[in-house]
Amino acid sequence: MHRWFLSLMVVLIGSAAAQEELWTLRLPDTTVLPSYLKATWLSRMGERHGGSHLGLQDYTANIPIADGRRSHIGKCWINVQGNATVTLLDVGGELDLRRDEMFVFSLPVTLVYPLRGKEGQRLMFTVMPRYAGDADCAAHAWDLSFVLDYMVRRSERLTYSLGLAVSPRFAEYAVVPYITFAWQPTPVWLLRLRGYQLAALYSWSDRLRIGPSLSHEGGAWMVSTPDGRRIFRVRSLAASLTAEYKLSPTGDESKGVFSASVGSTLATMAEFCRRNSEHDSLSQRHYHPGLFLSLELDFRF
Repeated sequence: MHRWFLSLMVVLIGSAAAQEELWTLRLPDTTVLPSYLKATWLSRMGERHGGSHLGLQDYTANIPIADGRRSHIGKCWINVQGNATVTLLDVGGELDLRRDEMFVFSLPVTLVYPLRGKEGQRLMFTVMPRYAGDADCAAHAWDLSFVLDYMVRRSERLTYSLGLAVSPRFAEYAVVPYITFAWQPTPVWLLRLRGYQLAALYSWSDRLRIGPSLSHEGGAWMVSTPDGRRIFRVRSLAASLTAEYKLSPTGDESKGVFSASVGSTLATMAEFCRRNSEHDSLSQRHYHPGLFLSLELDFRF
């Protein structure tokens, strides 16, 4: 009996050790402290051909949950993070909402697979459950998004990604191809398309970059209206002067970048859409230019 028990324990311990090699999940060194913070402000803008106004404040925080550099499943690295955004809308006149506070919560889980024999190339697959709504229609504000990304690091001066993003409920199109890149054509200029921002930055020093940028601001949420559940979408194109400052000296392994953008919106639209697969537009409102301000603090690797 004792021999059988000892044999069983040896098997269980061996299996546990093998599983530990196949699956390693480690918390970031910063534990649950935010690794990314962003605040965006669009001033109140009057409607071009109507009697409404629109403005917003947007606050975003990112909290790392699994360290993507030290956590893995098999041969894939795994990165898990939590994102939260609170948007305070300034709306009035003919544009009226039951609630002015919008919330977005998401949990992106990303698997990163380095390609064998192709140094500097990797595939990334992200699954992201996401809530976006006014807290009044929780059952209809959930979405499950997917992202497939192929990243190539050609040299120290050129990195780019090709990908597909899938968001069945909130995106204007369910499947959208995209490209991102960071290209340094000269030692002092950086041309970068990342997320929703295109920027051309000049290196004033080893720690400071400054230059013009174009960015897409806004969001999409499920909201309650007298006519039922609707998708409310705000899209704004902003032109600004952007400055980035590295918080750590050159050569320091710790990372941290503070960014500030100041400028003006060029075109802003608010739209209500049906909650169907085609996202049929019910109404659109267009607004005059307004002031734009954005502040970011980024410690992500």
